[in-house]
Amino acid sequence: MTYARTPSDKSSKGSIGIQAEQGRLKANFPRQYFGGRQVRKGLSLPDTPEGHAKANLVVRHLQLDLEQGKLNDGYGNFNEIRFQEILCEHGIKANLRVIKGGTARASDQLPPKPELSILEIWDMYCEYKKSNLAITTYENEYCTVYRNYFINAIKSVGEDSIAMRNWLLANRSQSITKKALSALSKAYAMAIRQRLILHNPFDGLCDDIETARRKKVINQADEIEDDSDILNKSKSFTWEEAEEILNYIQSRKKTRHWYSFIKFKFLTGCRTGEAIAFWWCDVKWNEECIIIRRNYSRACKVFKPTKNETNRIFPMPKNGELWNLLKSIPEGQPNECVFKSKQGKIINSAVLSVAWGGSEKYKMQGIIPYLVKEGKVNKYLPCYNTRHTFITHQIFDLGRDEKIVNAWCEHSEETSKKHYQDIMAKAIQTNPDLPNNQQTEIITSEVDSLKKIIKSLQDQLKVQSELIAKLQLQVKQQK
Repeated sequence: MTYARTPSDKSSKGSIGIQAEQGRLKANFPRQYFGGRQVRKGLSLPDTPEGHAKANLVVRHLQLDLEQGKLNDGYGNFNEIRFQEILCEHGIKANLRVIKGGTARASDQLPPKPELSILEIWDMYCEYKKSNLAITTYENEYCTVYRNYFINAIKSVGEDSIAMRNWLLANRSQSITKKALSALSKAYAMAIRQRLILHNPFDGLCDDIETARRKKVINQADEIEDDSDILNKSKSFTWEEAEEILNYIQSRKKTRHWYSFIKFKFLTGCRTGEAIAFWWCDVKWNEECIIIRRNYSRACKVFKPTKNETNRIFPMPKNGELWNLLKSIPEGQPNECVFKSKQGKIINSAVLSVAWGGSEKYKMQGIIPYLVKEGKVNKYLPCYNTRHTFITHQIFDLGRDEKIVNAWCEHSEETSKKHYQDIMAKAIQTNPDLPNNQQTEIITSEVDSLKKIIKSLQDQLKVQSELIAKLQLQVKQQK
C-alpha cells in the first residue's frame, strides 16, 4: 500500500521531496545543487504514516545542511558520508552493527538482514559509479536494464539473493544476468566498505554462470548494432537489392520521407546513430567531403562522440551520388540535423525500425518483409545492415582495399588503430562511386595527360629559349 503524501511531503523548487517506491521512502534532492543531476537517496523508512512523519523530520535536517553546502563535496558530488551521519543522528542507522577489525564475533555467524534495501544499495552504487561511466552506459544499463532486472526479480521472489539469481537465469538473458549480479555484488562490497551493511549476499553468485554464445534467430524488431560479422556476405543485401529497397521507399508516399536517410546509410556505411547525428556543419562542399564525428543515443536523447571517438572523413566527389543526394535536401543551420523525421524532429530509431521491419502491434508489414514476400529481396536483415551492405559492396564488388573502406567506416577497431593515419590521405582521394580498377584507370589516364601537358610545355620552353638566343645575338651584332 502507498500512503498519501502529507502536505509537508510536497516540495517546491529548491526543496527536498519525499517519494515512495517499492514500499520504501526516498529523498529527492533538487538538481540545482548538483550541476543539474537528479540525486535520489533511500531513507531506510517504510511507506507508512509513521515512516512519512519520521521522513519529514529527516528531510528538514537534510534541507538545512543542503542550503549550508554540507551535502556537496565541493566538486558537485553528493556527500554520502554526511548523509549517513544525519540518518544515524535520527536513529535510523543506530541498530546497525559494525564489525571491528574485520573479524566477526560468534554472534555474527549468521548474516544479519541489511537495513538498506537492494534497490537503495544499488542506487547508491550507481551514483558512486556515475562519474566513471559513459552517460549511455549509466542511463541504459545501470539505471534501466540492470535496475529493471532487480525490480522484476524482487516483485517475483522477494529480496532473497539465491531466489533472485535463479529467477533471473530462468527469465532473463544469461549474459546480462551475469553482468547485473556482478555489479550488484560490487555495490554490496562498496556498502560494506562504508560500514552501512555487514554481509554481501550476492558475493560469488555470478561466478558459475555460463555465457557461451548461443544460436539466435533474428527478430525483425531487433536492431543489433554489431560489427563482428561485417564482412559476412550473408549479413548483407546485394547492391541490386539495395537499389530495389531504395526504389520501393521512394515510390511509396508512406515511406518516401525515409528515402534520403536510408540512401545516405547505403552510400556511406555509417551507423544509424551516426546518420541521425549528421549535421550540416559536417558537409564540406569546398573540400568535397563529409565528416562523421558524432552519434545519437535515443535512450539518453544526447549527441555524443562516435563509437571509437574519432572524426572520419568520407569523400564526396562533386556531382557524385552522395553530393547530389545532399544537394537535394534544403540546407539548414550548421548545428541542425541533415535528416529529420516526418514531423521535422530528430529521427527516432524505434520508429525507423517499425517502418523497416514492420510491427504486429501496429499492424504494419514493413518495407523489407513486403519486398521479401514479393521476391525482390532474398531475406530480412535489420536496417543496421545497410552498413554491412556498403562495406561488402566496396570490398567484394568494387575491389576496394579493405584499409581504405575501414578508414571510411571503422568497422575493424584493430585495423583502425594500425592503419588509419597511413591510409587516410589515400582514402579521401578515392571515389566510392567507382570500381577500384576504374579508379586506377582514371588515375593512370590523368597521369598520362599530365605527362603530355608537361611535354608540350617543355617544347614551348625550348622554342622560346631559341628565340631569346637569336634576339640576343642580333642585339650584339647591332652594337
